[in-house]
Amino acid sequence: MSYEKKLMQMKNLVKKNLPKEEPEKEVPAIALPFYTEQWEKTGLKLIKNEKGFLFVKETFYEESHIHGNIGLYKLHEAMTFMQEKYPNHPLFLDPTIPFCFYDTETTGLKGTGVLIFLNGLLKKVENGFLLTQYVLAEPGQEAAFLMASEFWKTSQSIITYNGKSFDFPQLVSRWTMNRNSIPPLKEHKQIDLMHSSKRIWKGDLERFKLKQLEEMKLGFVRQNDIPGHLAPIIYFDAVRHGDPTNLMKVLKHNEWDILSLVTLYILSVELLKEDKVVESSIAYTNIGKWFRDLKSMDASFDWFQFVIDQFAEQEVSLAYYYIGIHLKRKHLYDESLKAFHTSLTEIVGKYRIEVYIELAKLYEHQKKEYEMALEMTQECADYLAKNPNGISERQQLRLTRDFQNRIKRITRKLNISRESAQPNKKRAKHP
Repeated sequence: MSYEKKLMQMKNLVKKNLPKEEPEKEVPAIALPFYTEQWEKTGLKLIKNEKGFLFVKETFYEESHIHGNIGLYKLHEAMTFMQEKYPNHPLFLDPTIPFCFYDTETTGLKGTGVLIFLNGLLKKVENGFLLTQYVLAEPGQEAAFLMASEFWKTSQSIITYNGKSFDFPQLVSRWTMNRNSIPPLKEHKQIDLMHSSKRIWKGDLERFKLKQLEEMKLGFVRQNDIPGHLAPIIYFDAVRHGDPTNLMKVLKHNEWDILSLVTLYILSVELLKEDKVVESSIAYTNIGKWFRDLKSMDASFDWFQFVIDQFAEQEVSLAYYYIGIHLKRKHLYDESLKAFHTSLTEIVGKYRIEVYIELAKLYEHQKKEYEMALEMTQECADYLAKNPNGISERQQLRLTRDFQNRIKRITRKLNISRESAQPNKKRAKHP
């Protein structure tokens, strides 16, 4: 008997007495876990592939399914709207590329020893949606588990919550660890709904845990949910003792996560429609800033105008600031000055300083009204001295230095302007 066969025998991978007629390269049957039947009774299905085996649970949802207060049927409308209106926006889903909503459960938060033990993927199918949850049968079956996800077959758009920072890097890490056993991982486009949620609700929400968004925005409250930090303990306990009762609760936790991804995507897109007011002025101003950062200046201007038109004066000062910036770039200096001055009625903090600076620049460079430029600069310096909160010491020093230089420059220009005006006055008195 060869040395290789002895090793395989020790690992219980082959029987001691191989039939002589059996081909030498045939892969022997792998012993299934003792809990296979017990897990299958709870709704998990044993699946085998060329790399081993895993468990799978499939759940079908009709398009009429409601999660929280949002119906899944609205996803098609949301996708169509983005394709027609904002094809360059981060929430755009390319209709030529498959997509899925994706969430993982892992045995830890970081480190090469951390495993993904649950891959949850929801995809659009005929007449509804199919959630497929792949469960790692045991740590030694990781290659089979990863292979089943089919992330190696075709590129797709993957929608996650904090997936860019956690889920997908973890997937890449595990794929790398198994690179000699499975095909290479494809390149995938990622849409991280944590990023878009912060874009929309920054300043409106204190925390951005998915659970808080569910309760505050999606109308969904979890009942008897398993805390995420207990998932690793539950998984290892299920593998060790065989009882899948609590493991099924982890699958339910994962299911809720993924359904919330769908409805959060729908809600986020609906807020971009600009058809009715359902959020605060802060949220809509944030949307305007989002488009501005995307260099979509016309869309950004429309959103700031929407805020001004829909909300009370004390809620729109920041929108007026951005309107002023937009008008200045259009060389509409008088309109820009008016917008900046309007924003000063309520705006505070670093944005008030920015407004003063913009006004000083306009009066100095475009309007040549040096007295007003000097006044705005001095008011800004006084405000910074009295309200330094939120501005780092380094920024304060830089701003103070800039103000001093600006005051010197404007004062010099003002003196020159006054001197050049004197002879004209004298000639007017003595023609």
